Amino acid sequence: INDRYGHPVGDRIIQIIADIFQSSIRADMFVARTGGEEFALIVEGASEDTTYEIAERIRVLIEQTPFTSSQTGMNYGTVTVSMGICMASEADTPVDLYTKADRALYRSKIGGRNRVTRHSTMAGRAGKGWLLYKKD
Repeated sequence: INDRYGHPVGDRIIQIIADIFQSSIRADMFVARTGGEEFALIVEGASEDTTYEIAERIRVLIEQTPFTSSQTGMNYGTVTVSMGICMASEADTPVDLYTKADRALYRSKIGGRNRVTRHSTMAGRAGKGWLLYKKD
């Protein structure tokens, strides 16, 4: 989006995605932009299945949202998101939790994007064999 339409359009799309997240969650959930085009959602007291359903619902909402300019009518195309889930019970520390969710996110990306991946379903979750995607 940024390369094709410019950073103001990319920033606006990120704002719309943030609004979709915020309007799709309960008051006891917390969503934050962690940098660039990445967001974190903290869901307390929910099962992994429920957390997956929440993430999947948000993913579909974003995919189905028309991203068009209200001023020019320009259609910026379909925007999709990749997500990774890790339950706190699978992590030793907050950093470990974030790292494992990030591993699941990258599994979503290399698996074709526009999907939600659970860390608990990933083969070889332990050790350094998790590296699935590396930026050069």
